[in-house]
Amino acid sequence: MPVNQPNVSQLCEALQEFLGREVTPAVADDGLKYKLKIAMNVLGIIARESELGEGFRRLERSALSEYLGDDAESAAPESADLESADVNKRLLDHIRSGDIALREDDLLAILERITVAKMAIDNPRYASYLKHVDD
Repeated sequence: MPVNQPNVSQLCEALQEFLGREVTPAVADDGLKYKLKIAMNVLGIIARESELGEGFRRLERSALSEYLGDDAESAAPESADLESADVNKRLLDHIRSGDIALREDDLLAILERITVAKMAIDNPRYASYLKHVDD
């Protein structure tokens, strides 16, 4: 739970709302409106990343580390991004060397779970994300 209120997610949502309600209607240039829409979408990603990012990284690290036979819980929280990059690189090395088949069902299930979790951050309106959530 964040100590400071409003938190990053709330600040981003407030800025998105302001840009959508106050700024967008005042902008006549279509090119600028498009860029404004992109900026608002980026704010949405930042908000979702602040809310869901740690859980996503934990899921990615633990699922891949378990698959590779590692102890996923040994990583310190401050090294989460580094550990995620490391476990992904080790998986890639195993695939490249032929130790792990790319089309292995267990691996595909894990990668699908990780991808759906990432889509929840990037854009939860993706049709395939909604399909998985509804299933």
